[in-house]
This record gives sequence, C-alpha cells and structure tokens, in this order.
Amino acid sequence: MGASERIAALRRARERQARVEAATARTIRAQASLNRAVEAKARAIERHDERLADAEAASAGEIAQLARVCGSAEAAAEILGWTVRDVRRVIKAAKEQSAATPHTGGGGADVSRA
Repeated sequence: MGASERIAALRRARERQARVEAATARTIRAQASLNRAVEAKARAIERHDERLADAEAASAGEIAQLARVCGSAEAAAEILGWTVRDVRRVIKAAKEQSAATPHTGGGGADVSRA
C-alpha cells in the first residue's frame, strides 16, 4: 500500500467517522424529541381527564340541583328528556362523590337532599 493509498484510506475513515457522529447526534436529538412528545401527551391526557371529571361533577351537581328545585327526579327527568332511572343514578353518584370529596366551602351544588 503506497502513501497515497494510506492517505485515501485515512480520509475515508475520517469521513465515515464524521457520518457516524452526525447520525448519532441526529438519533439522540430525535429520541429526546420523542421522549418530550410522549411526556407532553401524557400531561395533556391528564389535564383532559381532570377537566372531564370536573365537568362531570359539575353536571351531576346541577342535575341534583334541578331535581331539588323541581321537587322530584321525575320532573327533572322530564325536563332533561332522560329516564328517571338515569337521573337518580346521576344524583346518587353526585351524593357519593360529594361524600368522598372534602368540601372547601366554595360554591357548588349541595346534593345531599335530592
């Protein structure tokens, strides 16, 4: 192997090493980006689930309040176009949630008498 062949082989080895290093850097950045996206998705799902639970609790409280104002679950069911069974189920769930969650003294419907 002559000097020029050794120089060419060394140059190819350096070029290959540079390509490996560049590909490694890109791969590491892509993996970090993927990890950030997965974490962001998990946080977004968590926030969505919390908003959904809050909305469900508020809705149940309002249904219980409607039943109290109307004087019966039957009247509330008729207004909502629901079955009496569904209204009672929601009122029962609201009572159970209310009993399981400590009150903070804020607004919200009192579902204990529905």
